[in-house]
Amino acid sequence: MKKNLTSTLLLLILSVTDAYMLAHPNLIGRLGILFYKHDYLKTFPRALATVGLVVGISLLICEVVRIKTAPRLAAWWYLMLMVLGMALFAHVYVTFSSFSYSLTGKSFIYGAHLLPIILIGLFTKYFITALFEARKNPGV
Repeated sequence: MKKNLTSTLLLLILSVTDAYMLAHPNLIGRLGILFYKHDYLKTFPRALATVGLVVGISLLICEVVRIKTAPRLAAWWYLMLMVLGMALFAHVYVTFSSFSYSLTGKSFIYGAHLLPIILIGLFTKYFITALFEARKNPGV
């Protein structure tokens, strides 16, 4: 129970930090948010709702996979989700390495990188748990 509470608290702190960082770009970043119509990042409550929704849906998917599938199959699902998270991180890295996005401010850039890292960590946690569960019950 304590391990679960600790990881949930860490997930909550990282999500709030990410939303704060995404909601506070510099002046060029604010103009980019207006120009590209990223209304979901304009204010801290909107960014928090966006990050919370992404992390919440990812957590819901992980829990549904954990409950509805066998541990060995669940490990494959989590591995696929981890790879998708890594692909998202690579996309964000390449996107924010371009000249126009590199001017948006370090806080915004780090916030954009933090969300895929949160998802990769979440999927990795469930992947490792599923591997241990599959090893404990090899017949399932």
